[in-house]
Amino acid sequence: MAESDTEPRQTPDEIQAEINREQRRLAETLDELSVQARPANIARRQVAKAKERGTRIFDEARALVLGGGAVRVESHLVRPEEGSIVIKGDDKVVTTYQSRGQLPPEALILVAGVGTVIAVGVVAWAVRRKRK
Repeated sequence: MAESDTEPRQTPDEIQAEINREQRRLAETLDELSVQARPANIARRQVAKAKERGTRIFDEARALVLGGGAVRVESHLVRPEEGSIVIKGDDKVVTTYQSRGQLPPEALILVAGVGTVIAVGVVAWAVRRKRK
């Protein structure tokens, strides 16, 4: 057996330095997790997601009503980079849109009918409330 096989690969000081580095890295990771897990930060992310979804739904509805714009073709989740910290619900969604032509007349008639029903309902509700 060669003499180099029995010698330790790291000195005790090197081992201690490595332990200290790993402890600092773990402490930083725990700090990051505690920041992300704060209720205010969770609420902020959820509000941002709700706004994003609402904006997307609004844009699609506007495109449907106006008869132009684009429609969503497909959406999929994007995997986070390896080694990144992801809290449940922090996935990123990539959406593909496609330009489309005019709406068929049937769709426009349906939208006009729904709008009329809603308007009549609101007026009836307001008149009824005023009588009470």
